[in-house]
Amino acid sequence: MKRIVLMLVALFAAFTLVACSTTTTEAPILARADKDYYVTGNFNGWDTKADFKMVAIRVTDPRVAPIASALTGATALYIMEITLPADNPGWGPEYKINGVVTTFSGNLTVKVIRTALNDPDSRDWWAPSPESGAITNLSPATMFMPAYAQENVDNAGDHNSNPVALVAGTYYAVFAEFGTASRGLGLVLKPAA
Repeated sequence: MKRIVLMLVALFAAFTLVACSTTTTEAPILARADKDYYVTGNFNGWDTKADFKMVAIRVTDPRVAPIASALTGATALYIMEITLPADNPGWGPEYKINGVVTTFSGNLTVKVIRTALNDPDSRDWWAPSPESGAITNLSPATMFMPAYAQENVDNAGDHNSNPVALVAGTYYAVFAEFGTASRGLGLVLKPAA
């Protein structure tokens, strides 16, 4: 009887070791080897500041779970926590949304700057802009993305207009590239602690 118990314990231990040594394949971190990304806006002085350099993450990162379906096919994925203040700086974009003209605080504006790796002064483009191409809104529930058009017709915005958060708050700014074909920007509201 002792032998049977010892054999069962040994067998259980062997299975446990095999189970523990088997690793689950994690999704890769989606970083570009040649580029850096910075989130910017009125909230930080519209610059490539070191404190706002975005970091590459996996598509399985829990912070982007609310927009995970919009990230399918991402080849580069970056994130940065930002706080968009409620106070009004005295200016802001005006957009027509669902037939209603809304004036937003300039502090709710958000863009992304792409630079060469480790060179914050070598700006490829600001997104959105004519140079970046159209940017997809990854989070329409929290952010308004102006129309990507050459001219601002009827307050719809244009390709240089600033995306805006719909309300002030602390967000995860998320920027994704999908190969060379398209790019996306989103704001995921950070859950209250």
